[in-house]
Amino acid sequence: MYPAIYAGHSMERIKLEALPRKSGSKGSRNQMRAAGRVPAVVYGRGTEPLSISLDSKSLKKALSTAAGSNILLDLELGGEGGSKETVMVKELQRDPLQRDFILHADLIRISLTDKIEVQVPLNFIGEAKGAKEGGVFQVQRREVGVRCMPEDIPQYIDVSIEDLGIGDVITVADLQLPEEIEILEDPSEDVASVLALHEEEGLEEEEVEEGEVQEEAGAGEQE
Repeated sequence: MYPAIYAGHSMERIKLEALPRKSGSKGSRNQMRAAGRVPAVVYGRGTEPLSISLDSKSLKKALSTAAGSNILLDLELGGEGGSKETVMVKELQRDPLQRDFILHADLIRISLTDKIEVQVPLNFIGEAKGAKEGGVFQVQRREVGVRCMPEDIPQYIDVSIEDLGIGDVITVADLQLPEEIEILEDPSEDVASVLALHEEEGLEEEEVEEGEVQEEAGAGEQE
């Protein structure tokens, strides 16, 4: 009824040069960052962790694609002609004040022949007709977990909401994707819905009343 439109863009792969590094002191890592490189560690697949550094601008450019943190990175270790590994970003440590400044990256080795689990964002298309009629469009999930081959990872999943009327709900079960992509979420879980305005007001009133009861209970305990 409310089909997901599979965004069938093949997952982009980007080459990055990776230079080996020694696990140095905090000061040496800061010097590396000042020189425009990001310290990183590659983990996984039964191999010892590998300490490397990446060019900061190249890494940020790779992460700015539609794939985001799901991007496939082909690391060229030691530069052109060196060994190669395909990895994905496991975790990024960012500067708390300058969020675009990456302090450290944890990367995980992957096999292009083994399925992996990732979170894929949902992209809602159009305007719900129920919202035009005075309802309130609400999003319960902005991404879903999927399992598939690395090169089959969707950059995002388009979900048409134009036919969503007041009282209608899109669930995970409505997200129909190709057989090679398995959705890991509970099929009955809500993804988006349109509430009647009075329902929305009622929810807010319930929250206020609950808060008042908790405050009164706390005041009683203090007495």
